[in-house]
Amino acid sequence: MYHLLKRVWQPVEHLLLRVPLVYKITSWYSIFLLLMIGLLATFVIQFTHIRDQNEIRTDLQEVVIEAANQPKRYKPFDDGIFLLVYSQDGIVLRGNLPDRFPQEAPLSYDAITEVRQGPASFLYYDAPIQHRMGMQGYIRGVVPMSLLDRKTNSMLLALLTGGILFVTIAAIGGFWIIQRGLKPVRTVTNLAEQISLKGDLSERIENIPHSGDTIYQLASTFNRMLSSLEESSNREKRFNSDISHELRTPIAVIQAESDYGQHYISSLEEAKESFQNIYTQSKRMSHMVSQLLELARLDSMTDIDRKPIPLSDVAQQLARTYARLSQEQGISFTSTIDNDIVLEGNQLLLQQAMANVLDNAFKFTHTSVHFEVTCADTVRIIVRDDGIGIPSESIPFIWNRLYQVDTARTAKDNKGLGLGLYFVQNVVQLHQGTIHVESTPNVETTFTIQLPIDSTLNT
Repeated sequence: MYHLLKRVWQPVEHLLLRVPLVYKITSWYSIFLLLMIGLLATFVIQFTHIRDQNEIRTDLQEVVIEAANQPKRYKPFDDGIFLLVYSQDGIVLRGNLPDRFPQEAPLSYDAITEVRQGPASFLYYDAPIQHRMGMQGYIRGVVPMSLLDRKTNSMLLALLTGGILFVTIAAIGGFWIIQRGLKPVRTVTNLAEQISLKGDLSERIENIPHSGDTIYQLASTFNRMLSSLEESSNREKRFNSDISHELRTPIAVIQAESDYGQHYISSLEEAKESFQNIYTQSKRMSHMVSQLLELARLDSMTDIDRKPIPLSDVAQQLARTYARLSQEQGISFTSTIDNDIVLEGNQLLLQQAMANVLDNAFKFTHTSVHFEVTCADTVRIIVRDDGIGIPSESIPFIWNRLYQVDTARTAKDNKGLGLGLYFVQNVVQLHQGTIHVESTPNVETTFTIQLPIDSTLNT
């Protein structure tokens, strides 16, 4: 039985899934309204039927008793009640019985009695005639229940007609409201389809009423998502363009040297020089690829495994390394590092980030570099140099991948790809920190990194 029902239900379910959402919502709440109106109509009809029946019983008893007490005011029909005067022997003296009322119905002095004759139903009541002349007999009042049934049917018809009219108006109005309410959803769907066909991420959902409801939040979220995707796409396009530009030179050099070696080299010295050029360019390409792989791994990170880092020890080790490098390059290098600084984070990433900033300082400084690591409310890592500096208009862009400040002016010193500061910024953000730079060209440039600390690790 279960499998039979499942086979029957599956095509119905598939059909329902293809019905548009607006029709589903309109149908469901229309059915709900019909059920509610049906239940309300049933309650009203039942309540009204019982109330009217009680009223008819009361009216029947009052009219019969009044007619029995005052025979002179007798009427054969009084407000839907048939009145008959019977003799003591049960002979009808005045009045007429309604159709189908049984002639042999027994006397009912004590209570109102209901009697059925086929499909017809009647209420009747008998009362003895009170007369000073001593007249004997009784008056019988009869009420056909068909009157009450007709009243009930009329009410039922009115309720059904009104209910159907109400549900129809509500369904049409609801359909219109739902259509307008779901318009942003259709706009999102159409826009997503257009973007899928055209690949144009600059499209946006326009004219969104600032209602603050779920539909508005959906449209706003979709617009923000498109902005983020467009920015990411543009960044990737620029990145691919810059990488192509960077790779073009070493590849061209390698091809030229290989072609020259193949056709024109005639001595061992020329071959060594050609191989040296090829080796230099291939090493540059290898370094570039390694940096790109490391950045790709860093870009995919949303969080890092945090472990206590002895930051003072890491900084001291870096300071010793760059102190030796400064002697080789004839640069003045000083450092100020607080003791016992412990930070939660990734030691390798932080060490490489500090090294990247120090490398930049050593590349572009004139005479001195200062390295400082202190701890108060936050950890502050400062690298200062007196080099060529960064123009103010370039500072917002130095965190972008492959961005280099005035490459013509710095080509002699800058052998990098413009990936170092982008790497540093990502590492700092993964540690919930901030980084900013202040620079006066040819005077001083200061990079400041601030990282939050856990006070329990530095007590």
